[in-house]
Amino acid sequence: MKKMNDRIKFSGHTMGAPQWDIYQIIKEFKKIGYDGIEVRVAADGQINSETLTDAEAKKIRKAADKEGMEFSCLVSYYQNFVDLEKRVDVIKNLKRVVEIASILHCPLIRVYGGVEPFSTAVPVEIKDAKGKKQTVIGGGTWFCDCWTRTVDGIREVAQYAAKFGVGVAIETHVGSITMTIRDTVRMVKDINMANVGILFDYAWVELAGVEQGAEAVRAAAPYIVHCHVKDWTLEQRFPIKKKSCLMGNGTVRWKEVLTELKKVGYTGYISDEYEKYWYPKELPSTEEGMGHNLAFVKKFILG
Repeated sequence: MKKMNDRIKFSGHTMGAPQWDIYQIIKEFKKIGYDGIEVRVAADGQINSETLTDAEAKKIRKAADKEGMEFSCLVSYYQNFVDLEKRVDVIKNLKRVVEIASILHCPLIRVYGGVEPFSTAVPVEIKDAKGKKQTVIGGGTWFCDCWTRTVDGIREVAQYAAKFGVGVAIETHVGSITMTIRDTVRMVKDINMANVGILFDYAWVELAGVEQGAEAVRAAAPYIVHCHVKDWTLEQRFPIKKKSCLMGNGTVRWKEVLTELKKVGYTGYISDEYEKYWYPKELPSTEEGMGHNLAFVKKFILG
């Protein structure tokens, strides 16, 4: 997939500022020092793709142009390509996100790599050999079906996106079947579309435990079209127990990873996924936290 920039740029994710609407974010993120904005697209996000009109999208684009700000990625939360009824709406809604991205001159939309097979399982009541009732988990979807339905679904979205010149970035993310670089690369290859690449969210890759540090960067490098950064202190891997924190104060190997990203020649956006939306009490203010994170990342990328 063709890179969207000829150099590394920096954007802020709007989850870092849940208290502001998109118009205020355009102004405030410019003050912090970002080149662009990554937008949380959800019913309670700064953009709701199911209600936003083309006219309103054009108004947002005009406001960003006035401030000299770009949009780096639209982050949707539609995920279930497996359920044969739900996937129809998932694909339809993702296509609408593509349309909005085109109006905003945004080069990418984020897509989850489907859902994990066990998430489709349901409680089933059975009787044991003595006739006693008990509840077990069953009725799930085979992994191969999860995989092929997800590949086919994302490919359909990507084919639509290609008509608008928009790319699809599959994120390495917990709760999907693309948490590791190994699996995400496989999915990109199976989809086999020129406008599909990887949203490299290294923190989750490290948590998965298959690839680590510079090794993970090198494995993903040919396919990376967008990057997320965030930090946390990890106490245990399973069940997950972690605490969100400022960049450089956690356990994620960011110094090694950022140095390697620069070394492999990555060009594109590095986006601060400051998790203020999820952890409002754990993190400092938007201005303080995102300002710190931007300075931290720039030290390794530009220094």
